[in-house]
Amino acid sequence: MGNIVRFPVNTLVSDYGVTHFIETGYGKGVSCRAAIAYGFSKALSCEIYPDLHRQAIQNEKISVALSDSTDFIQSDIVNQTLEQNRCLIFLDAHYPGADFGYEDYKTDKWDKETKLPLLNELLALQGKCNNSVVIIDDYRIYLKEREVYQGAIGDIAENDFESRELFIKLLNGFSATHEIHLLPHDTGYVILWPKAWGENVLVPYIFPGDPTATFSVTPGVPGTTSMSINRRLHDSRFSTRWLVGYGLDIGGGNDSIGIYQSLFPLIKAVTLYDMPQGDAQFLYNVPDNAFDFVYSAHCLEHMVDPTIAINNWFRVLKPNGHMILTIPDEDMYEQGVWPSTYNFDHKHTFTLAKKKSWSPVSINVLDLLNTLNGTYEIQKIELLNQSYLTNVPRIDQTRTPFAESGIEIVIKKIGD
Repeated sequence: MGNIVRFPVNTLVSDYGVTHFIETGYGKGVSCRAAIAYGFSKALSCEIYPDLHRQAIQNEKISVALSDSTDFIQSDIVNQTLEQNRCLIFLDAHYPGADFGYEDYKTDKWDKETKLPLLNELLALQGKCNNSVVIIDDYRIYLKEREVYQGAIGDIAENDFESRELFIKLLNGFSATHEIHLLPHDTGYVILWPKAWGENVLVPYIFPGDPTATFSVTPGVPGTTSMSINRRLHDSRFSTRWLVGYGLDIGGGNDSIGIYQSLFPLIKAVTLYDMPQGDAQFLYNVPDNAFDFVYSAHCLEHMVDPTIAINNWFRVLKPNGHMILTIPDEDMYEQGVWPSTYNFDHKHTFTLAKKKSWSPVSINVLDLLNTLNGTYEIQKIELLNQSYLTNVPRIDQTRTPFAESGIEIVIKKIGD
């Protein structure tokens, strides 16, 4: 079951003049209430199941018709609304009552076109929504071959794989006026974005547990996370306090903490945020207070502005959650040379605390933490020099199995 809260729909109101929300399936009213909270002037919905309709909110901003979705989409009020306003249309009508336990997902109470009305909805909308954006929920009903976050539909509910070609044909019927985007999030979304509006801004938020990457062990020495594991396994705080719940790994690449989830049994899931997911400095597509822990190993030095970055990393951390960071120590990693010999993308160097540094781009960790917008508690700051070799020729010791050459920071976000 999808939801508009997966998307930054408030941007449609503030930047694109969208005023009305049209939804084909009220359910418990989550999406309608969210739309009004986001600033929409009016939310129109329908509900075929009488018990759910009786419970629906009805006021000057929310109107819910007792109707099937196809008749609703073709109703005078919807046609007039589409003609007169910019709208967000959320097509979420399938399996009447099943999401709330009123019916089975394979019930015989309704005919197929009532249980799976999307094809008729799309047909009814063609030519009527040129100035509106459409979100379609649960394309896995039609597209068996495309993977989605929540997995294939399987035998839990009726599918319509036999209508795959018709579904694609109907989507392509909007191609003259809309961009068509298929997204794997949740049970699979289609976005029909009006070409006249410019670039599509409905990029889904990244939520805890999203499987943005497949984790696998990389042979050799892929990075500092891999060489930190044995050390961290001997410090029970990582297993029992810090790496707990749903985590966001920023910049983990092929050396994510998610690879080692089985060694830290209180981790529920790790979501990777790397270049394919967006700009790690801003985390535009990650909501506030979302993750139980934020983890990053040797990524902050790549940010244009580490102050902006660490504040956004702190922003997406839940109150009472932990941020676990490692960054290269300038003396062990850069070893007195700037620009960096070993990584040309490094934009800053870091030290625990110095009055004066040889590096023209040096940042004191304690000063950086003091820029955080919010209350925090330092749980740990450590110079990771246990295995650093001081008597060898100048090399990048992070490319060996033993020397992390960094600074580890663990802070707790204080809040209710």
